[in-house]
Amino acid sequence: MKKPFSLLWGLFLLFSPAAQAANFGGFDDIDAIMEDNALTDVTNRYSSALLSFFPEQATRIGFESANESLDRRDGARDAQASRAYDIVEESLQAVNRKKLSEPKKTDYDTLTGLLAMSKWDLERNRTAMDPLLYTQAFDAVYDLTLKTMNVPALQDPDLAARWRTLPQVAAQAKNNLAAPAPTLAQLAMEDAYYAYLSLDQVTQYLMRRAEDDVSRAQLRTEAKASKEAVRQMFEQFKQLSSQNRQQDFRLGEEDYFFVLKNRYFIEEKPRSVQKLLSKNLDSARQALQQVLEAFALPALSQDETVLDGLQVPGEESAEGVTVTPLPSDTTENPDTPPAQESETPAPVQQDGRENAAQAPAAVFHTLTQRMIQPVKEQDFLAELEKEAAGLTDFFVREKVLPSGEISFSIYRLPQYYAYTRPYLFLPPFGTQTNPTNDLFLRLPEGNELTRQEMRNRDFNRPTQKLMVAGQLVPGLFYRSAYNYAGLSPLRKMYPVPTLRNGWEVYAQHLAAEYSYISSDEERLYLAWADYVRAAAAVTDFKLQTGQFTYTEAYDFLTGELGFEQEQAQNMLKQMIRRPGEAVSYIYGYKALADLRNKYQKKQGKNFSLSDFHAKVMSLGDIPPGRLEEEMQYAYDLEKNRLKQALNSSFYMN
Repeated sequence: MKKPFSLLWGLFLLFSPAAQAANFGGFDDIDAIMEDNALTDVTNRYSSALLSFFPEQATRIGFESANESLDRRDGARDAQASRAYDIVEESLQAVNRKKLSEPKKTDYDTLTGLLAMSKWDLERNRTAMDPLLYTQAFDAVYDLTLKTMNVPALQDPDLAARWRTLPQVAAQAKNNLAAPAPTLAQLAMEDAYYAYLSLDQVTQYLMRRAEDDVSRAQLRTEAKASKEAVRQMFEQFKQLSSQNRQQDFRLGEEDYFFVLKNRYFIEEKPRSVQKLLSKNLDSARQALQQVLEAFALPALSQDETVLDGLQVPGEESAEGVTVTPLPSDTTENPDTPPAQESETPAPVQQDGRENAAQAPAAVFHTLTQRMIQPVKEQDFLAELEKEAAGLTDFFVREKVLPSGEISFSIYRLPQYYAYTRPYLFLPPFGTQTNPTNDLFLRLPEGNELTRQEMRNRDFNRPTQKLMVAGQLVPGLFYRSAYNYAGLSPLRKMYPVPTLRNGWEVYAQHLAAEYSYISSDEERLYLAWADYVRAAAAVTDFKLQTGQFTYTEAYDFLTGELGFEQEQAQNMLKQMIRRPGEAVSYIYGYKALADLRNKYQKKQGKNFSLSDFHAKVMSLGDIPPGRLEEEMQYAYDLEKNRLKQALNSSFYMN
């Protein structure tokens, strides 16, 4: 019985995560093991720095001991955090990357980028110059309403603690903010406006959980103070946004490429990036035009009413909320956004208007406005859960996805987020011991007319299918639920967004490849989503590198490309909030598509799509430049497992 037991024990060890991270030589490479452990120690030091100085971020990487606090935003905190990061950087530089195991080399690169971005953020003096730093506190409050934490009994007290700390954040904003760019102040003002409208929802939740009248009376007092603090922040940001200053919200080429390299791990030279993005936009434009040609487009009659544009993945729109408009006078400051007043069109050259009418975006909007079929009221959450489960079974049967026990949980999107987005996918918070992957969906509300407009826009069949494919199956939900348990702590806590964003695009095209997205209308919407992403990436690049002012970027979207005014404004807001993210969708999708093509050609008839997807998903959100090395390691590891087991000392004994 000795040899069979030894064989089973050897197989267990070799299939364990520790063995998979080791080199193929077994446990003989002590140098690699020691360096791997040293990198783990550096990761822990970095996490400790976040826990000490940035509790809001610490919550999102799984440290629930930080849940009762909001960040302290001031220069003293920044100086202390900077010193802590210097210590972590010294420790990281002492690690010999060449001696690390292959997966740890990826983790090393990820941590290097994370640390560089953390230091860069502090060097920008955001406490004095970026109002959006203060509105992140609103998201931090809602973090605790979105997920059930490991210790549910602490969730309500933690939420109340963050909620009642908002007056301190308002005081910090008043004391610290100096002369930020008006554009950033405008966006912060909108955040504060939505937070003000939504804060009663948090108050009502806490009031329902209160145990007695004394607790409820205290909550009412605290609610009044918190809501007043948010109002004060709104007024401050409003005043800052109206001041005529020349501060530029754009990063400039050097900082923009620093962000591309260290946050999104896109390391190509500026000229190469611009060339690829321009080529991608041309291809997306041609693809959309080709699909549009399949539809006859009769002239609009005088009696025909054009409905509001439909919501599709790749777009975000405010839901019927009017905020104080942005300054319309852009003569003094060309980077100030034009006004959002629907009755006052943004400045576009006359010949640009004619071109815009013929642009693919304009034709798409005209066509889809006539294609609207009233969507009936239904239980959208239950229907989508059912559809996602059936779609999983289909892709597993077709050997497109690996099998796995995956359940779907879809919830109503909190009001604060519902003002600005139709859905929100939320993977587990870092190293949670009870990880859940949740999709939050904006549901129709308001009077019947408003509800019908929302149903038509958000739940028409093409839009719904793209959302299901990109967010659920085979999209982000399935990918995260399948791979989460096997990821290293660093990959759980610090995902790189590029491959995750690319997977959303890849999943939609995979769904089209296997005819889940199949009708002419559905393929039209997919081509449109690609076009939106391509246009956003080019505009983001030119805006942040200084090739476009805000006004020029706006005119490019509405004039040359034909986007509607509100959509163009919403796209630009996302570019300002998250520079480089639009580019990451293009590079993430390209990395995944190129890798699949490589292995299909390399393996020929032996290529298994489900096995390929299983390996890609098991890697997590890693830098795209490490994708090929990690995939080759995964294939080699699988090939050598049995050989290692038979040759192991456990079996020989």
